[in-house]
Amino acid sequence: MTTRTNPLAGLAGRNFLTTDDLSDAELEALLELATRFKARGHKPLLAGKILGMIFFNPSLRTRASFEAGMFQLGGHAIDLSVGQGVWKLEHRDGTVMDGDAAEHLREAVPVLARYCDLLSVRCFPSGKDWSVERADPILSGFARYSTVPVINMESSLYHPCQALADLLTIRERLKTTKRKRFVLVWCRHPRALPTAVPNSAVLAASRAGMRISIAHPPGFELDPDVMARVRANAKKSGGSVEVAHDFESAFDGADVVYAKEWGSLAHYGDDAAEKALRAQHSGWIVGAKQMRRTAGGFLMHCLPVRRNVALADDALDGPWSAVVDEAENRLHVQKALLVALAGSAGRRPR
Repeated sequence: MTTRTNPLAGLAGRNFLTTDDLSDAELEALLELATRFKARGHKPLLAGKILGMIFFNPSLRTRASFEAGMFQLGGHAIDLSVGQGVWKLEHRDGTVMDGDAAEHLREAVPVLARYCDLLSVRCFPSGKDWSVERADPILSGFARYSTVPVINMESSLYHPCQALADLLTIRERLKTTKRKRFVLVWCRHPRALPTAVPNSAVLAASRAGMRISIAHPPGFELDPDVMARVRANAKKSGGSVEVAHDFESAFDGADVVYAKEWGSLAHYGDDAAEKALRAQHSGWIVGAKQMRRTAGGFLMHCLPVRRNVALADDALDGPWSAVVDEAENRLHVQKALLVALAGSAGRRPR
């Protein structure tokens, strides 16, 4: 008799920092478990478990979905906002701590790991030096000093929980992802936003065997190491990757339009130069006109979104929009992730 192994069993006790941390089997099993949670409700699989949520930056969907997920699974979430009721934290080694930070990750993280069964961290880049921030120093510090699993709730480089929700949404809408056309399109914004969401979106799509087109103005290229992994993933999965710079034609034949704003890495840390470059492309706003050029495709965005700046009302309120479904799926994929990392996948509740 052959014993069937559960791919999620190998996730117990591990960190989740990027979707590339997952094998193909683990990724598929997580999405299947999320689908079951969505269809059949939830059981107290995390009774007695505690999630520590450490926020260096604001949040709406991430904060609410993780806390709701822990409650639904019978566990509890502790919300810790750094600098707002929680000491400011230092992550750099060898620093003389005579500034605003009152505590170092070396002490704070091991203490939290003794209180909590899982830790999750949200830490945006500061916009100063990409060569430093692309190493995700705060997230890496938590992963280094924690003795319990660490979950990335968005860092300088990645937003993997969003990517899991994106994949679940695409599968629900398209049924099959192989060779479907996925268009990531740059949109305008008043500020230079991080690249974590577009990075994770194309990394996830490249695992799904999709035909990826990344449309952005010149100067808004994604990190070259991320793009190398996107191309490697696509080659393995039977997908493809292209980069285009024409806004209107990018929508032709798209099955999925993923609209997202991000800043220029070429001018990272130079606010004036980056702003001047961004100002040249004010016409990059997705509306009904663009969505009508798709192959009956649907519209995605991670939210929050500035109406009539990045996406027009007629796109967001039109029949193409999947943004609320996409946001709901954050809850379901994160419950699957929490259960797997806590080692509770397949366990029967008491």
